Amino acid sequence: MTIICKRETIFGSAARARRRPIQLMAAAAFLLLAGPLLLAGPGHAQDTASEPKEAPAAEAAAQAPADAPATEAPATEAPATDQALSEEPAAPTVPAPDSAAPAEESAPAEEATPEAAPAPEAAPAPDAAPAATEEATTAEELPEYLDIKRSPDAMPEPVRRTWQALRAAALSGDIESLRPLIEAQDPPPAFAFDNVGDPIDYLKSLSGDAEGREILAIMLEILDSGYLDVDRGTQNEMYLWPYFARYPLDRLTPEQIVELFTLITAGDWQDIQSYGAYIFFRLGIDPQGRWHFFLAGD
Repeated sequence: MTIICKRETIFGSAARARRRPIQLMAAAAFLLLAGPLLLAGPGHAQDTASEPKEAPAAEAAAQAPADAPATEAPATEAPATDQALSEEPAAPTVPAPDSAAPAEESAPAEEATPEAAPAPEAAPAPDAAPAATEEATTAEELPEYLDIKRSPDAMPEPVRRTWQALRAAALSGDIESLRPLIEAQDPPPAFAFDNVGDPIDYLKSLSGDAEGREILAIMLEILDSGYLDVDRGTQNEMYLWPYFARYPLDRLTPEQIVELFTLITAGDWQDIQSYGAYIFFRLGIDPQGRWHFFLAGD
């Protein structure tokens, strides 16, 4: 009796030993099927319960023979994989690039940009033709005959002193008042193109009256007319009265012809036109104030 009990005990232990792998396999199958449901929550469990096809799979796994190869054990690792996927941390957020970075990169681009090449200098224009300067509008570029002066302020001081002395002598009415001015010049002023002897006597001979007052009146009108600064920058530079002595006759305006008639008569005008130039009395003083001439003709 005792032997029988021991045998039963041994066989019972062997049976329990054979059932243990089966129980382990069933537990593994249960974890394989129920693990994701437990991790996903009650809602997923309900969805899983509604799928009846998975139950036979669990039963089939429970009924698997005890001698099933051990190669099926790795299947238990599947829930861990699913769990790892479900618990996979979110991808790290890549920090946005610093907004200042493009600005730093753009700086070298600006430095690399070559500076614009300087524009080539324009070639100098050719000199204007000499004829163009004759029609210039400014006083400095005007031909001498167009640069008419009328004010004593435009005269250099030496010229103005001589001009004032001659004018005072003409206003005096005494032709002898010219003698001191004549003798102060060396050589004396010219009153004709040849030797005239005594200049006062010669001037009286040109006057329509014996005292020479007409010639003094002509001198006064000449000194009060417009004048020119001619032959500038040369040894022959001269302040010349009246400006008609160098002015082209064909350029005289009606107003200028009226002004000319304050100096000459109609007969003188005809002689001037016939000759083609002004040939009445004219007077010249150089820039140093020396009186050079008072004469008529050409």
